[in-house]
Amino acid sequence: MGEAYYIGIEVGGTHLRIAAADPSLRVLSFEKMRSTGLSDAEDKAAYLADLMEPVFARLGKENCRCVCLSLASLMNRERTMCFSSPNLRGFDGIPLKAMLEARVGLPVEMERDANTELLYEIEHAGLPKEGIIAGVYIGTGLGNAICIDGKAYRGATGSACELGHIPVAGLEENCGCGKKGCIELKASGRVLAAIAGEIGCPVEEIFTVHADHEKVREFITMTAIAIATEVTILDPVCVVLGGGVAAMQGFPLTQLTEKIRENLRIPDPRASFRMVRSSGAPESGAVGAVINAISLGR
Repeated sequence: MGEAYYIGIEVGGTHLRIAAADPSLRVLSFEKMRSTGLSDAEDKAAYLADLMEPVFARLGKENCRCVCLSLASLMNRERTMCFSSPNLRGFDGIPLKAMLEARVGLPVEMERDANTELLYEIEHAGLPKEGIIAGVYIGTGLGNAICIDGKAYRGATGSACELGHIPVAGLEENCGCGKKGCIELKASGRVLAAIAGEIGCPVEEIFTVHADHEKVREFITMTAIAIATEVTILDPVCVVLGGGVAAMQGFPLTQLTEKIRENLRIPDPRASFRMVRSSGAPESGAVGAVINAISLGR
């Protein structure tokens, strides 16, 4: 018998990332590729199984404890069914866990991508496993995750942590989620791209050249309100901030932090509020999926 390991696969709308990691989370292999092939594949389970074959050939299929998926998908609470994956074709309404277990003959665990990202960051940064830690990811939308005592919180139906879809009074704009007035209509990468288009500058320069623009300041204010709302309700140990927007050059982290504090009660959580930056590690989603499986006893 060889060394025990897990396979973690992050399934995103643009890229797939597959990693093998041992129980101590040492990464044994890692590969990143476009997700076009999965989107085009008729048999999703077969495509994912084929991706694992080189890992099995090298490390031994008999040594793999679990296949761990990180998905940009809406799932049921039991994490057996993908209800919708907006950026992948053919991923709506499929019992992916059972399909993949039947194909590879191994246990499969699935979790939301934001949750696996946060689990990775907690481990990577050595954050406390006790209590509540929140993750906020400013990307195309406004992603969110919550971990309680080292486990991802799913909610009663599996749809918890949709921070980007809390309502804003008076905002009548339609959101892609199907309702009106969601806060990510004012606080997301889509918003920044639209502002950049209006101003006539590359979105990559929005913070370095136009940080004082009225609409950019509004973006920071609305993002701060969303985060402050979650902090007010949960009083977390800390907030992990990640996502492509937060990693952009010139991102006004100090301004955002100040705006969050302005919207928190005195003395706490205003005085105790702590926010840390995500590592942005490319393997975070895949390895975070492994951490999720281990937390579930796999």
